[in-house]
Amino acid sequence: MLEGDLKALVDLWQEIRDPDRKIPRRSAFDPMRLRSRLAQVHLLEFDGPACLIYRLSGTAEVARLGEDPKGKDCFTLVDAAAGDYLRCNMHALLFHPTGVLVTTEEIYADGTRTPTRYVALPLRDEARQRDQVISIVAATAGRQPTGVLSPQPSERPWYDYVMTVEPVDLGWGVPAIPTYRR
Repeated sequence: MLEGDLKALVDLWQEIRDPDRKIPRRSAFDPMRLRSRLAQVHLLEFDGPACLIYRLSGTAEVARLGEDPKGKDCFTLVDAAAGDYLRCNMHALLFHPTGVLVTTEEIYADGTRTPTRYVALPLRDEARQRDQVISIVAATAGRQPTGVLSPQPSERPWYDYVMTVEPVDLGWGVPAIPTYRR
């Protein structure tokens, strides 16, 4: 069940969608409609179905991550097993269309972690002929010490350890793609 910031993004997505289209146009999305939540938003763009590039990230996300992920492939910033699943399934899930709810633990190089949830929703940039994704992140708790067995990133400030990837029905059912769970 979605609530708070995650539900607000889904509600806005449903509102800007034309009745004759399953997926809203990027041009219909006004970021200022999420003014109080904009710092938690990411805009990503597919560069082929197996590569999802960060284009813009809100200031709270950049501060929490310790870097701006702009230009980086989202699928390389998660643990290997989840990255493989997302490369194979994320585009098909989103452009069914189905929302995607991801539960993660962001693991930091300083030995801490932050549990998070985010929802990702599809957009079409018709002017550039690109499939895009709007996402909003909600930390479910503050930074905490990691467990002894949690691998810590060595080449970057953080990575996402994905716990679950679940579809969010946007009105057209969900595709027959298995849910990812640890």
